Amino acid sequence: MSHNRQWFTFKNMDSEKPELFIYDDIDDWYGISAQGIVDQIKDIKAADIDVRINCRSGMVFEGTAIYNALRLHKANVHISIEGLAASIATVIAMAGDTVTIAENAMMMIHNPYGWASGDAKDMRKTAEAMDKIADSIAVSYTARTGKTLDEMKALMEEETWFTAAEALEIGLVDQVDEPVKAAACFDLTMFNNTPENFMSRPESKQEPKQKKEPQGKEKTETENSQVTKTNTKSSPKVEVDSAFNIADLCNKAGYPEKAAAFLKAKLTEEQVKNRLADFDEIKNLCKTANLADKATDFIKNDTAIDEVRNELFKLLTADDKTIDNSLTPKNQGLKTTASIDTQAIYSKRNQA
Repeated sequence: MSHNRQWFTFKNMDSEKPELFIYDDIDDWYGISAQGIVDQIKDIKAADIDVRINCRSGMVFEGTAIYNALRLHKANVHISIEGLAASIATVIAMAGDTVTIAENAMMMIHNPYGWASGDAKDMRKTAEAMDKIADSIAVSYTARTGKTLDEMKALMEEETWFTAAEALEIGLVDQVDEPVKAAACFDLTMFNNTPENFMSRPESKQEPKQKKEPQGKEKTETENSQVTKTNTKSSPKVEVDSAFNIADLCNKAGYPEKAAAFLKAKLTEEQVKNRLADFDEIKNLCKTANLADKATDFIKNDTAIDEVRNELFKLLTADDKTIDNSLTPKNQGLKTTASIDTQAIYSKRNQA
């Protein structure tokens, strides 16, 4: 199985403006890798790419590589922060030719984290390396905000959280968009200054109830037009929410690579849950048949459970040979000769 278990996907890849969803941590082992992103965008010939971000953190150098890949792409890159852009995700956001943030989303910048082992000399080397990494991160912010390196490093030192309005004010983003339903659904306990109201996933505001018309009264053309306009406006929020939930289900079940196919097939969340349960059953069937390596292909091809059973049965019985029950297992397949030749005895008697 591949180590690169990322959740990201292109939507409408062949359209004039493909969309790239980055809805997971940046990590070359269990999250979104730089190589995975590069493989996806290298053949894109569209003039514009939309990158939609909801990401809490990740590996610095993977994130920096993603930033550079997006920054150097010939297309115009439009970043949209839809929930949370924290830590290295903020650096990726700086790659956009334009950067927008939902009104209910947030950004967070801080110093990089690291681990070290060894003696005091080793610790000092690690600290020096961390300082250099912090400088490289701060440079990404200064290019967009116009702030000095020291100003951005001071904000990073304090682990600074920005509301959409604050991010706009400091220059991290170019525009604030209307709120998007379904923002962050991450464990943010790793950070020190996480806002209390951002520790759990925010719920969208309820739409105002339509005024109930007296029975029999028909709506005018203008009123019908307004209702249609309202419904059309709210549909992207539902789409984003559904995409996030499906991605989350796939991540938790251990099949993040399937999210793109589920979204393309327009499966409901309930259908996705059923398919993920099928994948687990496929793994169990293959393991029981001592053919665990077959599960990957079955899952990749979305093979139905009944087809998996039939295929496993064929594989298990393909080399079966007819058993001669007249012989002991020890003598199966061996040529045998009679210990007494009765025909020779009777022939000799008849001659006598």
